Amino acid sequence: MNPFDYFPDFDLGGVKLRQIQDKDAAHYQQYMTSKEVTEFLTSDNIPTTHDHALADVRYWGGLFPSKRSFYWGIAVVGSDELIGTVGFNLWNRGHNRAEVSYDLAPAFWGHGVMFQSMQKILSFADAVLKVVRIQATVVTDNQRSIKLLERCGFEREGILRKYEIIHGQYADYYMYSRIK
Repeated sequence: MNPFDYFPDFDLGGVKLRQIQDKDAAHYQQYMTSKEVTEFLTSDNIPTTHDHALADVRYWGGLFPSKRSFYWGIAVVGSDELIGTVGFNLWNRGHNRAEVSYDLAPAFWGHGVMFQSMQKILSFADAVLKVVRIQATVVTDNQRSIKLLERCGFEREGILRKYEIIHGQYADYYMYSRIK
């Protein structure tokens, strides 16, 4: 079976993983511009306008139709409000490798939403995509994200010094990976 035959939605109880849609742009912009989130983002990753947010959700939502990768919106069951995203921003089939990224509205931090979402997509990657290596980069002072990756079985491989510029300052990142 081709993994691109249909988009895999997942019901996780109070939240669901589903395709990202244009209608998600406003909620995406709202949480992605919150102080807690922007602390760890480069300026080009902060959607300060509706058009920028729409372009972002179209990019993430377009990974599946273009058969490049899988990226999910995390939405509240019932209201279908987007509260985060999670997925593989890169999937290299030739090398059985993927890169994971994610974001979540601060109101939902500490409730297990992202851990549960990550567990689901990691098991999907293992069973369906047959990925051997999944990697992630994380700013060295983003303790919440570091703890999430480690709880999900990722190990720190090294440091990427002066990897990106955040708020005008060079920031170091850790490289994490999960090997199957």
